[in-house]
Amino acid sequence: MSVPESRLRTMEQPGRFASPWPLRVRLKGALWRLVWLTLFRPTPTPLVRWRVFLLRLFGAQVAGRPFVSPSAVIRMPWNLVLEHRACLGPAANVYNLGRVILKHKCVVAQEAYLCGGTHDFRHPQWPLVTGDIVIGEDAFVGARAFILPGVVVGDGAVVGACSVVTSDVPPWTVVAGNPCRAVRQRNQSRDSSPPQPVLRPRPGADR
Repeated sequence: MSVPESRLRTMEQPGRFASPWPLRVRLKGALWRLVWLTLFRPTPTPLVRWRVFLLRLFGAQVAGRPFVSPSAVIRMPWNLVLEHRACLGPAANVYNLGRVILKHKCVVAQEAYLCGGTHDFRHPQWPLVTGDIVIGEDAFVGARAFILPGVVVGDGAVVGACSVVTSDVPPWTVVAGNPCRAVRQRNQSRDSSPPQPVLRPRPGADR
């Protein structure tokens, strides 16, 4: 089972080898990659506020105090939403051609790959297809897991290491494998901490 096609967007492009992105988005992306390489990646781990500041500067929506590792790779910061205590681990790769939303207290572990883009191979031009990814509150995405476009990982869910997630993960469910399968249910957290600020995605943000 895959995600509903209604969650996926097919980009218009003049040819198979042409970029679907307007020039301003490509220039913005090139500037961000330069900033990531020179001002983001070399920073020591404790300087998380500086890295979050740079992400905000390029349009990321941030609530509270998330953690972003210096080696985490974010393709398009303006398509990123980080809620309080969300965590992007070492070498996690956020290929957010669509929006990626990391909710309160979720963890994306080392080298996990959130893939917000693919191609429509039914079409001779292989147009780019993008989809939003949501990692729910208190969810955990294990090391080297691969999340496909349009997937929602439910609140409290756990994705096992090296799993390939092609469809939604129900809340409070542990999944593993390629493609992933439900392994067991997880007991809901009894954490009584007060609610934290959250952000809603801005309509019409640059893609």
